[in-house]
Amino acid sequence: MNYDAVLAFRVRQMEKGLSPSTVNLQICTLRMVAKQAWLKGMMSIETYSAIREVKSVRGSRVSKGRALNTRETGKLIAASELKGTSVGVRDAAIIALAVGCGMRRAEIATLKLSDINHETRIITILGKGNKQRKVAPSNDAWERLKDWLSLRGEEGCENVFVAVKKGDNIQPYWAITASAIYQLLRTRADESKVSSFTPHDLRRTLATRLLESGADINTVRQAMGHASIITTQRYDRRGERTVEEATRKVAL
Repeated sequence: MNYDAVLAFRVRQMEKGLSPSTVNLQICTLRMVAKQAWLKGMMSIETYSAIREVKSVRGSRVSKGRALNTRETGKLIAASELKGTSVGVRDAAIIALAVGCGMRRAEIATLKLSDINHETRIITILGKGNKQRKVAPSNDAWERLKDWLSLRGEEGCENVFVAVKKGDNIQPYWAITASAIYQLLRTRADESKVSSFTPHDLRRTLATRLLESGADINTVRQAMGHASIITTQRYDRRGERTVEEATRKVAL
């Protein structure tokens, strides 16, 4: 690895049409590898210094993803609760936490019974980078979580959300997985006729709704568990709707 090789890699990735943020992440990774190579005596300081000088790519892309409106999230929860089954109660609680607390799939799958403080109604979440944050669910989200916990009971594994097999049989020793959450969200979206969305869009939904309600962006950053406000800004979908509404009113 040297300056010319990293520079050539940068050019190739740009020619592939990758977004600037993706290319910059890859270049950052190569810089980190070069640093470790230098620290271990596998690379000279001159070569490492040269690699550090490879410039990042400038530019940006329109952010992917969307925020769901209240009608859509209401339909998702209603589709889960419609049949009054244990799996429906569980899925409604999962959707409520994803939207109301901005929890990632992995965070929901690994949530422990001990992470829930029933007296203060506070949930402690262990997120990316081994960082903890505390969230206070809304009354609606809390009630749906309580409904599931009353069915689930305290026996079995320590995970809050567990599998539900055919015949509506709760499996308290079998924790649900992040991939299973992905599949159940797709199922509920199909049942409720909600337009395509990703599980991460439910986090975007929380951020957008908090900002729409008047919360300052630093408060939203803390609620989302972001280290930087810049990251939080990428979750804000208010501006896109405002621009769309304005341009559609322009007369020709």
